[in-house]
Formats: sequence, structure tokens, C-alpha cells
Amino acid sequence: MSLTSPIPVLRGSGGAVLQSEGEDLVLSRTDVETRIPLQAVRRIRAEGGTVAVELTAPAGTPPAVHRVDGVSEAAATVFADAVNATLPERADEAGETADGSALVTVRASSESQKAIESQQDRGTRVLRRWVGAVALLTVVLTVAVWIAAPAIIALPILVTLPLGATATTLGIMGLKIARDEWYLPRKGITVEAVRHENMTDLFGKTGNYVYTDMHGQSRAVYSQKRAEVIQVAYHPQNPGNVVVCQSSLHRSVRAVVCAGIFLFGLAVDLLVVGLAIGAFLGLYDNYGATAG
Repeated sequence: MSLTSPIPVLRGSGGAVLQSEGEDLVLSRTDVETRIPLQAVRRIRAEGGTVAVELTAPAGTPPAVHRVDGVSEAAATVFADAVNATLPERADEAGETADGSALVTVRASSESQKAIESQQDRGTRVLRRWVGAVALLTVVLTVAVWIAAPAIIALPILVTLPLGATATTLGIMGLKIARDEWYLPRKGITVEAVRHENMTDLFGKTGNYVYTDMHGQSRAVYSQKRAEVIQVAYHPQNPGNVVVCQSSLHRSVRAVVCAGIFLFGLAVDLLVVGLAIGAFLGLYDNYGATAG
């Protein structure tokens, strides 16, 4: 009877875990779990403290590679040798080869769901604090102007201040997205992202996608598209900064609309400031008498 060493479980940096489960390799990270069938694997490479899972790819197409860094060199060698020995034989490596990426499945891990829920909670708290701050400022400024000037001058502040703050905030957020939509597809790295229905965004909408960055780490991105596969672009130094690739028309419309919203909010904010300054300087003291 021959004894064989069990395939080790590799634990890498960032909480990554790579292990063999039957006919699959399972790569677990904090956000997603990637399941790679052995028939999609061309070979496993042990490169010091890094293990690279190279997938099969058609001739002339660079293969996709999933990497796990920071593992034990000894364990990496044993893992690579053991898994390579179990890979299915391929009669003609030079012939037509299937795309192994199409066989890989990715789903949100339980840790990812917790992280998303935590992000939603943080976003909700920030939103509540911002709304509370604007509401408090609106009340304080309205009362102050009411005391310093005729009541009719204070009433517009009660409406225009929240409107201006909201429009300015939305405009700034939209302009940042518009900037990234123009910059990242040209200067960043463009990859494909696969749709996964079981992930949600900050507002609870479904339809998130998962992409793999240059380091082999899977990341989530939200899009309202309904395609199974979309293209996304991310920043090389910050792979988490990602946008969905859009047409030039879509990007131009977003930039114009967001700029308009921002300018509108800024104009309203300046109007509120002008009303308040005028009230405190006594410019409207005779307004009631004149109107009467």
C-alpha cells in the first residue's frame, strides 16, 4: 500500500486561503470565494512564497492567473507538486484549449457579506450625521436671521439651505465618478467582471460584479447593467478604485449633469450666505416697513 502526503492548505497574506476540495481548488479571501475546477487548471507554479494557479486558455490568449502571496515556501512546493499530479491529462496541449476562466465560479463569502453590511451601516451613519448637521445648521441659521431681520427674510433659508447642501454634495460625488470614468479606462487597467446576484450595494440593490485585480485578488463592483460579464477599469496603485467602462456619450452626459447639479447647489449656497450676511448687517431692517 502506497502512502501519499495530504495536499496542504495554504494560508497567505491578507487572510487568503487556498485548498483542494475534491475536483476543485477553493481560494477564499475576505470578500469572495473563488472555486476553480481542476479541469480549468493548466498548472500550479510555486514561486518562493507565492503560489500561482494558471488556468487553461486558447492558443494565443494569455492565461488568467490566481496568485496567493505570503505562503510557506515548503508548503507551496508540496501543494504545487500534489495538485499538478492530480490534473487531468490533456492529449494535445498545442491544440485548441478551452478557456479555464469560463469554468471558474465566484460568490460572496460570509466575511464579504459582513463587510458589506458593515459598510452599509457606516454609510447609513454618515448619511444620518450629515442630514442631522444640515438640519441643525438650518434651524440655527433660520432662528438667527429671524431675530436679526424681518421674518420674511428668514423663511427662504429654511428651504434653500437643505436644497443647496444636498445639490452641492451630490454634484461633488458625481463629478468624482465622472472624472474616474474618463481617467481609469485610459490610464488604469481594464478587466472583465462577472455578475453575482447575491451581493448588494449600499442601498440594498442587487447586481454586483466581481473582478480579479493584477495581484489575483477578487473585488466587488456595483453596476446597474444586466449583462453576465462587463468591463471595468481600476487604478494600478489602488485596485479598489474601480469604475464600469461606459461609452463616451454616457460619460459626457454624466459630467455635464453633475457639473450642473454642483453649480446649482453652489449658487443656492451663495444665496443663503448672502441673505444671512445681509440680515446680520441690518440691510433688511426697513424691509417690513417699506413693504407695508
